[in-house]
Amino acid sequence: MATGAIAAGCSGIDDSTGPDIGNPAGSTAAAVTDPATTLPLTQTPEYVASNTPCPAGLPEIGALALAQAAPGRTVTLEPFVDLPEATVMAFDPAAAGAGALDGGFIGDRRGRIWHFAIDGTHSAVLSDEPVADFSSNTAAQHDQGLVGMTFGPTGRLWINRTDRHGGSVVTALTPDADRSGLQGESADLLVVSQTNAQHNGGALVFGPDGLLYVSFGDGGGLGDPHHHGQNLSTPLGAILRFAVDGGGSDDAGDWRLVPAPGNPDLGTASDPHIWAYGARNPFQISLDEVTGTLWVADVGQQCMEEVTVLGLDEAGANLGWNSYEGSRRFVGDELDDHRGPDFEYRHGRGLCAVIGGHVYRGSELDWLTGRYVFADLCGGDIYAVAVQPGTGPDEVWSLGVSTPRPVGFGVDTAGELYVIDIETGVWRLAG
Repeated sequence: MATGAIAAGCSGIDDSTGPDIGNPAGSTAAAVTDPATTLPLTQTPEYVASNTPCPAGLPEIGALALAQAAPGRTVTLEPFVDLPEATVMAFDPAAAGAGALDGGFIGDRRGRIWHFAIDGTHSAVLSDEPVADFSSNTAAQHDQGLVGMTFGPTGRLWINRTDRHGGSVVTALTPDADRSGLQGESADLLVVSQTNAQHNGGALVFGPDGLLYVSFGDGGGLGDPHHHGQNLSTPLGAILRFAVDGGGSDDAGDWRLVPAPGNPDLGTASDPHIWAYGARNPFQISLDEVTGTLWVADVGQQCMEEVTVLGLDEAGANLGWNSYEGSRRFVGDELDDHRGPDFEYRHGRGLCAVIGGHVYRGSELDWLTGRYVFADLCGGDIYAVAVQPGTGPDEVWSLGVSTPRPVGFGVDTAGELYVIDIETGVWRLAG
């Protein structure tokens, strides 16, 4: 990492400190033959499939208006943070214990991070200046930027961003004593090479066992031309699972990310960090602690958007890309081990890219309890659906609210939800 000007320490950090767990371009060349090297681009199966009209009969979102689905119920969006270019946020579960106001940290696409505290009106008050600034070493084209943020079990703030070379970098930062700033040097614990600025994924979440899940897309290109989704030697197109090896040290600079216990054995040449694979661009993932399930929202290519609900015991799940787009056949061979989506909907009518959210576990909108709240990038509408793995979804509800360009969701320590909009900032879902 280049200079990351942490407000409390102004530390300069070298950009070569993090371990690179894979050079996807190199490993792919050794594992598969890229059709693009033998066929003109417009004749490759991936290009053809990506430009073929969608067939009839694919599942529609079929959303019911809230007034029809839940008469008498309403949802509003309350302004929370006015921060254009906002992409990520994380509420701090340790803030109350430190005597601080409820709050956390919020970041923008360019790699700047602010602290926020919540006042009595449920609005956030931002720090006057960023408490960390990685903008000098953050690329922000296409799917790049600061794209992931969460708190770890030891109270540190973890982020995922693309550096100026286009690689994905996972970094641990240490809040100060009153949880209102970030102190000392940050520690780069993971670097993953990317093939281009698209389909980088980037979400990260800790499971109840302290293991870290990080999502990566296929690296871009129409239809996954490098075949990363089904190539087990690359971390691209996969969800990785790590254990944090602290070596007995409290200094994050001494930590390592290692393959988690229980990761699947996927073969001699496979990447041991892979927990699940066959993803196109799992831009958002989230954990429902009540059911112990990981919700993977995978942005589609030509026709379908999909959400897969994985039990934490489903190590080795193959989500199917690029043999499948959702449950629809795409290119290549059929798969005997395809783990199909639990919920999917076709493009069209203002729908083009699923923005994954969270299963609602708050109290203000308790009638939404157990429903997965999500959005679509193009239409901007906010939806809720109940999904039972293996039995499919029930009704999709349109909550009657929208933002111009939703890119993610936040959840506070009480389980209430927030929509992150890259044009207008953060909005709180309220009754």
